[in-house]
Amino acid sequence: MHYRERAPHALRAHPSDEHYLPLLVALGASRADERASRIEGGMTYGVLSMDSFGFGLPESALRQEPA
Repeated sequence: MHYRERAPHALRAHPSDEHYLPLLVALGASRADERASRIEGGMTYGVLSMDSFGFGLPESALRQEPA
């Protein structure tokens, strides 16, 4: 909860709480036995991460198929 004090670049990544609080909602909606997984989304303008996070996803959902 104290992400701004604990992470050196938190304020830049989450300039206001609405950029961070949805993660807590998603965590609260997941089951305790579900593994969180990062889904690679690439970078926009070299600084904006487009990654997503899923909970309880099958391995097939995490693999990116070649375009």
